[in-house]
Amino acid sequence: MKRHSVDIYKVARECGVRLKDARLHSPTSRRPCECYCKPTVREIGARHGEEHLRLVLRLMTGTQGNSRELYADMLKAVSRLMVINPDLVKRRTLIADFDSINLGSLRRKAMAMQCGVPASDVLLVLISVKFYAPLQGDLLEMFGDVA
Repeated sequence: MKRHSVDIYKVARECGVRLKDARLHSPTSRRPCECYCKPTVREIGARHGEEHLRLVLRLMTGTQGNSRELYADMLKAVSRLMVINPDLVKRRTLIADFDSINLGSLRRKAMAMQCGVPASDVLLVLISVKFYAPLQGDLLEMFGDVA
């Protein structure tokens, strides 16, 4: 896999995100667009490139509420969603669709589920369901009939 050289500070600045040191993180003083997981941001940029990182940050900062969710697990989930579903990138309503999702609520649900898998995996599934609601809704109804 090709590793990309990305200036994460430049990309973050362009997206209105402030990268902070993890040792300074305090959940009670966290502000919108503050990110305390530079290693995750660096890894996403190195693995997928500058444009991908820019898209992930922009999708997550479209609303003030969502811009508070710049946690490693959420960043990984959004990044993987875009990699696994490249057609989403072409979707004209992608940003508006993302803005309609309450990422904080999804993250709290994922943490409460305690599924025994990484939270980023649970978040990936929960976000995916939001984008494929008609298909998933039909599928979930089918399972409901069986149960």
